[in-house]
Amino acid sequence: MPPSLRKIRRQPLSVKVREAMEASIRSGAWKVGERIPPEPELAGQFGVSHNTVREAVQGLIHAGMLAPRPGDGTYVTATDRLDAALDNHLEHVDTISILQARLSIEQAIVALAATTRTEEDLQRMQTTLQACKAHSGRGIEADMAFHATIADATRNPILSRIYRVIIAYLSRHFTEALEERQYDPAAIALHDELLDALHRKDAAAARRIVADIVAFDSRHIL
Repeated sequence: MPPSLRKIRRQPLSVKVREAMEASIRSGAWKVGERIPPEPELAGQFGVSHNTVREAVQGLIHAGMLAPRPGDGTYVTATDRLDAALDNHLEHVDTISILQARLSIEQAIVALAATTRTEEDLQRMQTTLQACKAHSGRGIEADMAFHATIADATRNPILSRIYRVIIAYLSRHFTEALEERQYDPAAIALHDELLDALHRKDAAAARRIVADIVAFDSRHIL
């Protein structure tokens, strides 16, 4: 039967609920690391049965976007299926390969950001770097925010997403090794130099500095 004449199958209610939940995650209404509402609340919100909600949640757990914590609830682990797939793949790759990928991707990011960044981007970078210098919150999170802001300045969503997954993976698995090193004066100095290179639109210098930053991190991981 020609595709145009095939009977369109109605989506199960659980699929519609799953898509609505997935949209909440992508939009940021449910953020990574946060617990989603409990099953009774979701059932009331969507006007469906508990079984329907359970099926929808299981679908997102299978996709890697949610993870159950027995006795505590279900938490968001990825913003979408691509992030979940990349993160899952990293679990099966050796650390050296991940660090090599980080270096290659981050050098491409800073070289591109040196040509695409705006004054507003530079201001956001400065703000996140100041938060790191002020020991505001956890060092890893502040450092990640700085580098993620540079990735966003490329205006390339693919580079930005892949890089965010990689740095999130490294910070999650090497918290103890990386936490305090974010406040090391040598690390801060390298970040100051990187910001200056981006301000001057010096792509070559930015690439060299990033290599030094990744080498600095790697000494604390390997």
